[in-house]
Amino acid sequence: MADRTIIDAMWDDSPVDVTTEVNFIWSIANKLRGTYQSDKYKDVIIPMTIIRRFECALAPTKKAVLEQYEKNPTFPAKAMYRISGFHLYNTSHYDLAELVNDPDHLAANFKSYIQGFSPNVQEIIASNERGLDFYKQIDKMDKNNRLLSVVKAFSEIDLDPRTIDNVKMGYIFEELIRKFSENAEAGDHYTGRDIIKLMVNILLAEGCDDIFDDGKVITILDQACGTGGMLSTGYNFIKRYNPTADVRLFGQEINPESYAMCLAEMLIKVQDEENICYQDTMKADCFRDTKMRFVLENPPFGQAWGGKDAPEGVEEAVSDEYVGTL
Repeated sequence: MADRTIIDAMWDDSPVDVTTEVNFIWSIANKLRGTYQSDKYKDVIIPMTIIRRFECALAPTKKAVLEQYEKNPTFPAKAMYRISGFHLYNTSHYDLAELVNDPDHLAANFKSYIQGFSPNVQEIIASNERGLDFYKQIDKMDKNNRLLSVVKAFSEIDLDPRTIDNVKMGYIFEELIRKFSENAEAGDHYTGRDIIKLMVNILLAEGCDDIFDDGKVITILDQACGTGGMLSTGYNFIKRYNPTADVRLFGQEINPESYAMCLAEMLIKVQDEENICYQDTMKADCFRDTKMRFVLENPPFGQAWGGKDAPEGVEEAVSDEYVGTL
């Protein structure tokens, strides 16, 4: 047992180079010039990156999913997950490469393709409440003759999780966010993976021998989860030393783009999408009744919780929470 609990402080310490992927995706953003201001490129690039990531992940099982859907269009979603291998699927015969072959009907066919995704994915991409409201961008690109070139370019990039794992994809997402947020406000920054690794090492340094028990259920919460870097790093650390562990990840995030990217990676990680919430943590705790083994987060330093600079409802929520702890 003692040998199992020896922790390598330099675990997974090889550098991750995402220059090629980020530069390619950034070059696609230049195709939007004129139609979009640079600070709005993310309205297209982030949803397209997520769609291509999903498409690459689902490609090996797409045929089996289509066969099952054609046999029974009402086949339960959770049963379809077992066929796709992920907590998502797509029942459309289209993919991005196929869409390019019919440029005259590209916008309509693209929307049809998105509608073929499982409801949880449509919530990320198409919803205008907590999603990315991407149909609006499809129409805008189509009207301004940008859609074909963007779809074609994304169809050519490899974002397969079998070649680009969750850690590398996290770096890609975070580097894109950094480029789109050069003038980010205080507290709206992304924590480097080297810092996260140090945090995880410190967190698990003492009093955590139970995480090595066979089949151990381990819950991890990040209430300002961003694109999910801390959750993924904590998950990878524990699974590295205890492959039998059932690591369950929970997160809350208020930035819609970061929330969408985090949820996308959690679906590929076969995590429960209901455990990743679009919520302002200053206002509400989505997991009040769930006991967490670990809490790991970089809170929004510099964000006002009271006074005239606080978002509406935050000061009241924080005060009520404080009174409730007395």
